[in-house]
Amino acid sequence: MEDCRVQKNLHALRGGSAPFWPRRSPNFLQVRTALRVAMQRQRQGHAQFIIAVSGGPDSLALAAAAAAEKLDASVVSIDHGLQEGSREVSERAIAQVRQWGLDGQVVPVTVAKESAEQSLEAAARHARYQALGEIAGDRPILLAHTGDDQAETLLLGLLRGKASAMREVSDYQGHTLLRPLLPIRRENTVGACTELGVAAWNDPHNADVAFRRVAIRRRVLPLLDEIVGGDASAPLMQAAELIREDEDYLQHVAALPHETGAISTPHETGATPEPPSLDIAALGPRPLARRAIAEFLHRHGAQVTARTLAASIALIDDWHGQGAVSVGNRLELARQTGKLVLLHS
Repeated sequence: MEDCRVQKNLHALRGGSAPFWPRRSPNFLQVRTALRVAMQRQRQGHAQFIIAVSGGPDSLALAAAAAAEKLDASVVSIDHGLQEGSREVSERAIAQVRQWGLDGQVVPVTVAKESAEQSLEAAARHARYQALGEIAGDRPILLAHTGDDQAETLLLGLLRGKASAMREVSDYQGHTLLRPLLPIRRENTVGACTELGVAAWNDPHNADVAFRRVAIRRRVLPLLDEIVGGDASAPLMQAAELIREDEDYLQHVAALPHETGAISTPHETGATPEPPSLDIAALGPRPLARRAIAEFLHRHGAQVTARTLAASIALIDDWHGQGAVSVGNRLELARQTGKLVLLHS
């Protein structure tokens, strides 16, 4: 902190405003660099952003980096109401980012109860993204997932029967999600908060191995570290990046973004909105059709699992008049007149 005081005094003598970070802050520099590089790739057409902040070290480090990089961004902290004192955690996070010069607000949400179709974690994520999307409008939403989250996501996907990886840029119900911190590690964000003198919140759920992601983090990855004699997350991150590249290419080949008319977006027909749909004839062979369906479901807030994908594909290549497929979040995928149509159940 002595370096920080010296730097502030120098800035004051020069008549400038002092930065809030210490002169020697290698971890914070890693976070800033990752954000800067991502913004150089993605900033075209975007001047303003929304940052999702939980109060944990990852999101606080991201918000601090956005302030240091002078990003035009507003902060939103979602209060899920799942734990006692959750409102206070969100308010502390917003108070902290305001000290860095960022505007922010706390937004409460109601999380659906856990069910056979949807875990509590998935329900909370859905409620969070919906609320963020409503606030963001056409502004991209910055999320603080790191490379460690990427490694965990890959393992979780494999356990569900589908190798999957988070993208730096993705779409959720028409809203752009950006993950600029995927190239760096959790130790960098924790270290950045230490360098900034910030006491980040440690979510008690992160110690509950009843959650699969926590069990992977606390039990599986340490065991893999022991087996490989080093850092098992690094090669998992590399594998996830290769999967992401393959997925991006296959989706390009599948011409997902409305280029072939395979996907139709809702539009008004008289007074009745037409539901989103996929033209079965335009989906192509099964590997491309599977990716088209997965992207379609994800884009409209449905759940993408091995079970829902298998049942959805069966509507195409094992069609015998079966009923609609439940895809979570009160949505169903049905076959109607040569199309897969997404309906509210």
